[in-house]
Amino acid sequence: MKSAIYGGYKMDETWKIKAYQTIKEIALSMKEFTVDDVWATGLKKPSEARVLGPIMSKAKNDGLIKKSGRSRPTTQKESHSADVTIWESLIYDQ
Repeated sequence: MKSAIYGGYKMDETWKIKAYQTIKEIALSMKEFTVDDVWATGLKKPSEARVLGPIMSKAKNDGLIKKSGRSRPTTQKESHSADVTIWESLIYDQ
């Protein structure tokens, strides 16, 4: 299994592709979303969930999403209600 360093985190290349595809699918179907919505799809969560951050940044840089300027507490128990970014889709297909 191929791994890569991405955004400072070591991650499997296959997982990285799947995560990006998941973000794109959500952006097509939801006007706004958070990483909680990404995890809710069943995407396997690696030992370090922060690896999703660089994938979100890539989606932003690729013009799929942008930060809304708002946040809300996460639903991920291990993150103790920390605020997460609310992302706005730039490809939302009503």
